[in-house]
Amino acid sequence: MGARRMVWMLALVWAVGCDDGADSAADPSPGQQAMVDAAAPDAAALDAAALDAAAADAGALDAQVDLAVPDADIVAEQPRTAPAPRAYSGGTCPILRYGNTREAALNEGFPSGEDQRRFHLMVPENYDPAVPTPLVFGWHWLAGDSGDFVREGELDTAVDQMGFIVVSMDRALNDDGSSRYLFSWPFGEPWGQEPELMFFDDVLSCVDQQFNIDRQRVYGIGVSAGALWLTHMLSTDRADHFAAAEILSGGLGQRGTALQMAFTPRAHKFPALVLWGGPTDRLGIDFEDASLRLRQALRDDHHFVVSCTHSSGHGIPPITPPEGQTRFSMLWQFLLDHPYGLDPDTSPYRDAGALPDQFEDWCEIAE
Repeated sequence: MGARRMVWMLALVWAVGCDDGADSAADPSPGQQAMVDAAAPDAAALDAAALDAAAADAGALDAQVDLAVPDADIVAEQPRTAPAPRAYSGGTCPILRYGNTREAALNEGFPSGEDQRRFHLMVPENYDPAVPTPLVFGWHWLAGDSGDFVREGELDTAVDQMGFIVVSMDRALNDDGSSRYLFSWPFGEPWGQEPELMFFDDVLSCVDQQFNIDRQRVYGIGVSAGALWLTHMLSTDRADHFAAAEILSGGLGQRGTALQMAFTPRAHKFPALVLWGGPTDRLGIDFEDASLRLRQALRDDHHFVVSCTHSSGHGIPPITPPEGQTRFSMLWQFLLDHPYGLDPDTSPYRDAGALPDQFEDWCEIAE
């Protein structure tokens, strides 16, 4: 690993994972601490010149992450039709594995650029290729994987009950099986962002080729580190594919000078649900502050936003579904209720003057 990248990675671990007194945060997980410990000998070997060069490089990287927010009062014409997927980087798509169980849905060794990637493709048992079907992309939390997202999200029942397809994306791994990025997704590591965006492009392209996808109903949901990554994506042109998005304990993360995320307004004003666990939602990053920053940035940019604040900290939201429904039906219903191309800051919920009955009382329409 290069000297400059090593110092930047250590700086990001320190900034995101350490306690700074009054602004307290949870201790690093054993996995995070192991990454810091493993990196320490290499960092100690760096000479002063390498440290100086790394500091300059880190400053340049900060400038890439801390984007200036354009004038949010300028509202461009809302696009009404979702763009077609980009061409698959590998030429001809491999035949994808799919099903409504984790075992059947696992895809490994999927070629994307120079990488071999992994994901789960959950498809309803009663999928009808003659009917355009909504598609949801999901990004998991720190040190999780796509199978964990399927299990914790009860996606086996969700896809069958609610009739959508899910791609549960998996973090990139090194040859030795370790995570390529310190926090599973490269929201704070600019050198990894283009390959990760290409992975999304490639999966979307191949799923769109092999299934009858409703391009007007493609959605994104991220949790924790995955929500920070999806937040980054929403400031890129990949946001143009999403009819709506959900950020669960993510947002515009900030920590010292190492991480300064900002939202870049786009012409496409997608509805969003921003959810977090109140003032105790902390794990290195203060996710309440990050969520509030994102909510305000979206509202300033004329997006319709539902805001949900529970009391379980950085944990699983205490959602109680209606009897007989899948665990997080509230979240899936929000996505499905918002097709592509709605007018800025509009929603069937705003038209009705209230959220649907199945929403928890700690959710509200953000004004």
